[in-house]
Amino acid sequence: MSSSSTVAETVYNEIRDDVLYGELQPGSKLKLEVLRERYSVGVNTLREVLNRLVASGFVFVEGQKGFRVVETSSSNFMELTSMRLLLERDGLSASIRHGDVEWEARVAGAHHKLAATEKKMIAENSRELTARWSQYDREFHQALISACGSDLHLRLHREIFDQFRRYVVIELKTHGFRGQEIIDEHRELCELALARDVDNAIARLTDHIETYRHRSQD
Repeated sequence: MSSSSTVAETVYNEIRDDVLYGELQPGSKLKLEVLRERYSVGVNTLREVLNRLVASGFVFVEGQKGFRVVETSSSNFMELTSMRLLLERDGLSASIRHGDVEWEARVAGAHHKLAATEKKMIAENSRELTARWSQYDREFHQALISACGSDLHLRLHREIFDQFRRYVVIELKTHGFRGQEIIDEHRELCELALARDVDNAIARLTDHIETYRHRSQD
């Protein structure tokens, strides 16, 4: 990877994370000169990164007026939840049926990192720890469906999951970390997947994801 590609990837991750964690507010205008100073990068690289963020669903182009952070809305969240359920339930079912010992190791390893971080989250809820938890939560759910047999399925899931994470962060800020409840959900989901219990694993996954929908309506 060239140095320019490395810089673009770094800036992409920084801006995406700032959108995810609310440093760049929904609907806010993304002025190139302001971003250039904030992220210490050239305008051409910024345009490349912002267009990539448009494709990822975090930013949109407002006609001739430039770039803005995509707004959040209950309808968008419901749509993302439905898509995540569709992709993740199907991917988990296929992975449980076809996953080998390497899949089992990925699931167990991803859950170990997630569980260790969640224990720390009970006592502390800093942005740094929240960001780590968000990363490990993503890795765990990706590991669960990683033996589904379709690269397209996995790519679509990553895109939907990243947009869904934005609402998870909002939920965390509004309601706080769910503590032992979510720790138990992830543990049970891991155990059911590794036990090859398709029906109960799908039911546990559905309840787990639907919880975010219910809490967002409180």
